[in-house]
Amino acid sequence: MDKLTLLQVSHRYDVDVATLHQLVGRRLLPEPTWTDGRLGWRPEEVSASLRGLGLTRR
Repeated sequence: MDKLTLLQVSHRYDVDVATLHQLVGRRLLPEPTWTDGRLGWRPEEVSASLRGLGLTRR
């Protein structure tokens, strides 16, 4: 499955990049991982975390 990069997550869920960095730093969002030379998250990882924090309508 394709991973979402930081910028893709920011655009898809309308959350700015600085907020995403803070969430990872505070361990409220899982750290992105490397797979096939790409750093990012699986869509379900980030979606569930952001939904739990009330940052997405999806």
